[in-house]
Amino acid sequence: MYYEYKQEELRAHCRTCIESFEIWARRFIHELMMEKYGEDYLYAKLPSGDYIVGKEVRKQVERMIQKEPTRFPRKIDTLFVENIIDVLCNDKLYRELFGNTLLKKYPEGKEELRTFLTRIAEVRNYLSHANPISVRQAEQAICYSHDFIDCLKEYYKAKGEEQMWNVPQIIKATDSLGNVFDSIEETLPIGATLQVKQPLSCGDTYSIEIEVDSSFHKNDYDIYWSLNGFRKDEFFNKSKFTVTFTPTDVGATRLIGCWIVSKKEWHKYSSHDSKIQLLFSVLPPND
Repeated sequence: MYYEYKQEELRAHCRTCIESFEIWARRFIHELMMEKYGEDYLYAKLPSGDYIVGKEVRKQVERMIQKEPTRFPRKIDTLFVENIIDVLCNDKLYRELFGNTLLKKYPEGKEELRTFLTRIAEVRNYLSHANPISVRQAEQAICYSHDFIDCLKEYYKAKGEEQMWNVPQIIKATDSLGNVFDSIEETLPIGATLQVKQPLSCGDTYSIEIEVDSSFHKNDYDIYWSLNGFRKDEFFNKSKFTVTFTPTDVGATRLIGCWIVSKKEWHKYSSHDSKIQLLFSVLPPND
């Protein structure tokens, strides 16, 4: 199947699958550690005074927050794949929090888990450094990411929380100005509001492209777009929205909306399952 993909198509599909793995893994870690250790769980200590989470993970949190203090809604969102693996395979955390769930997919324990997740990390590093990847590497990254996600879906289904978790969600948005929104936190039906800080002007062409959790097939949901409250049906089921601003778009507060509607009978937010709003300004033309 993947032999038919062009290299960039293969790379894009791998990136989406790995990012979906990261999203699910962070949620899983966040929920279980939050429940046991509280909000500052990445800095929790043993009775001896030693930190539970390793030094490299804590340093990563500090580096990323210092570099981009407003980007990450939660500390867990700063972790790279390698950091996620270290947390999941931490002896104490695996034994007390993660192992019972993950053993169903990785019956040999945390060393087997580390082996398969490390293969995902290897491909992620290739992609991050613009190196070509083989079809075999792509197959591994895609399959191993989905194996992990499927394991968590079974966990939440068994808990009776499948309606909370098993919905397609927007996990990343990238625009034509170079902005990357990849820590999207949706807590209300209005969705996540993403701020485009650069000013736009009448006559400018602007585009925004979304990525949806790859563990859901594209036939499982519909994509809708709107501009300033008006639905744009010409972009129905397209992952990319493009607009050239006219004088009627000028304003200090303009909005592009995108929402995902699954084809199930129920939805996370009554009428939809995931939504983002991009807030920006469009300056008037120079007279």
